[in-house]
Amino acid sequence: MEKIRKASLKDLSEVVHLLTDDDFGKTREGSPESYKAVFEELLSNEYFDVFVMEGDEEIIGCYQMMYLPHLSFKGTKRAQVESVRIKASLRGQGLGKKLMKHAIQTAQEASCGIFQLTSNKERVDANKFYRELGLKPTHDGYKLYF
Repeated sequence: MEKIRKASLKDLSEVVHLLTDDDFGKTREGSPESYKAVFEELLSNEYFDVFVMEGDEEIIGCYQMMYLPHLSFKGTKRAQVESVRIKASLRGQGLGKKLMKHAIQTAQEASCGIFQLTSNKERVDANKFYRELGLKPTHDGYKLYF
């Protein structure tokens, strides 16, 4: 039986492994040591959470949640989920759906009025999955990399 819990620093290596366990992550992610400072910051800040899914005594999934206070929509707080991953060998078994339902419930419990995420347009399967969960691609996103 899978369990979802808040991450701790001891989970860092397995979380980074999940980030590299897909076609996009293989080329853009790094070694766990390069994430230590940001991981500690995420775990200690009230506006961020990292959750992991455990199964058979190993981390098999994760996501990062950001709680964003906003002026628009009458000051509605938003939950932004990112870095959603399920171990590649376990995809297609409903674990991602369970993880995302947990994220949505967590956002509601944190009094967020909007749940949002970004997903690379080339991640066809992931984008189909998000639509199947009821999320709608309502905006175009823009980035500037430094």
